[in-house]
Amino acid sequence: MLSKLVQSLIAFLLAAAALAAANVTAARGQITVTGRDGSSKPLDSGARVEAGSKIVTGSNGFAILRFDDGQVIALEKNTDFTIDQFRFNRAQPEEGNAFFSMLRGSLRAVTGLIGQQNKAAFRLNTPTATIGIRGSDWMAALQGNNLYTGVNSGGIVVNNSANQLLVNAGQYSMTAGAGTSQLVSLSQLPAGVFGSLPNLSLGAAASTAGGASAGAETASTAGVFGGVGSTAIAVGVGIAAVVAVTSDSDDSSSTHHSSTTHSSNK
Repeated sequence: MLSKLVQSLIAFLLAAAALAAANVTAARGQITVTGRDGSSKPLDSGARVEAGSKIVTGSNGFAILRFDDGQVIALEKNTDFTIDQFRFNRAQPEEGNAFFSMLRGSLRAVTGLIGQQNKAAFRLNTPTATIGIRGSDWMAALQGNNLYTGVNSGGIVVNNSANQLLVNAGQYSMTAGAGTSQLVSLSQLPAGVFGSLPNLSLGAAASTAGGASAGAETASTAGVFGGVGSTAIAVGVGIAAVVAVTSDSDDSSSTHHSSTTHSSNK
């Protein structure tokens, strides 16, 4: 009897973990979320997003997601992003996983407890390549069949059938279709490839888990990729929207493997 009770409890906890995901801490413009049941609805700040959900931002859309392990992901306009799987146990974060997909658009991510405890437990799939992390603050963007990345801190690994590329802090990369991923300089990136993402101030994801319940965190990474007129985003409980979004300008860009620093976006 006791063993059955334990088994039932474990099954319940696993199911709960499978449903865990993120809170929308900031949102503006047109954003749609499609649940696992196929139903779609507008996505607003303060909403809860579960594993299996697909989020699409429109031409004026922008969203910040804070996951239960403290991870923060910002989605730019015209982005198609799916939470393929997210499992998190606060007592054992190293046993969780965070698997995502991006079919178009761009995002910026700050690693949470899952990625810090088990780097292999994070993965972003794109049509061009797969991105793994080494504990970091980074960006990725798709333009056609090309994938671009830029790293502020830590590092990422870009994998496709052609090669595996390590992109460290201050570096950028480009993967052209099924071709070889390579480090490039900031000046080699398409203009505005990351939109406003380089100018965000994101809440620190490093040490606090629990989504909105973790409290408001506004540890700044302002200007990490350079740029003028930073967009201040307060991530945490009670934050309803993007704060002081100065523009949707495309004056910032970054990508794979260059040793170029982030002191300027121009």
